[in-house]
Amino acid sequence: MIRAIIVDDETPCLETLRLMIEKKFSDVMKVIAVCNNPKNAIETIDTEKPDVLFLDVEMPGMSGIELLQCLKHTNMCVVFTTAHQHYAIQAIKLNALDYLTKPISLQELTIAIQKCVIKKSSSNNVNNVENFIQHLKGTNTKKIAISTASATQFVPIQDIIRIESNSNYSTIYFTNRPKQTVVKTLKDFEQQLLQHNFLRIHHSHLVNAEHIIGIKNQDNGYIIMQNNDLIEISRRKKQEVLQKLKDV
Repeated sequence: MIRAIIVDDETPCLETLRLMIEKKFSDVMKVIAVCNNPKNAIETIDTEKPDVLFLDVEMPGMSGIELLQCLKHTNMCVVFTTAHQHYAIQAIKLNALDYLTKPISLQELTIAIQKCVIKKSSSNNVNNVENFIQHLKGTNTKKIAISTASATQFVPIQDIIRIESNSNYSTIYFTNRPKQTVVKTLKDFEQQLLQHNFLRIHHSHLVNAEHIIGIKNQDNGYIIMQNNDLIEISRRKKQEVLQKLKDV
């Protein structure tokens, strides 16, 4: 029996897919968990270690692509679900992962499940999920998935100058494209980017140390960015930031 988990922030879509599987494919597949919160889903997936993950691409706070990059358990089939034919699908196809377009048809679901059955029974069990994650990271260029309601883009981290917070929204400033506002908190970006030489210099600002060109000694101090933006350093963060900049 194939063990499956469904992750989708839209409960009606999640329940529809669960019922389709239970009514039509209960002889080969069992849904062991459903999650409508992508962050909570990470622990469930790593603990339960499903054979198949049905994963929504567009979710607030953390996209399906970002969720996949956080998993320890990757030895499974992944079937992405999406309401949009956009750029992310090209990367999914390149790595031989499957996807279903919402509203999901019984015919397409049948084909996807058949593929999962074949893969599980095959001795040549290539981990396409791991290949997909490595594709996102790139050989020399680390990338981050940035999702909006209509698209998911894989952007080189080095192209991000800074990120500014506005409640549950964040505005990303790039070296080579217009700024972009997404529904994601600065804390979420911080967790992803601190290991890539980003500094939290203020409760509202996360900056890429690679794009810092100087410090202005006024008030608590200001970081001078490559694009000439002046970003205030918070009083609480000042000593920590100055110490980290010595090592840049």
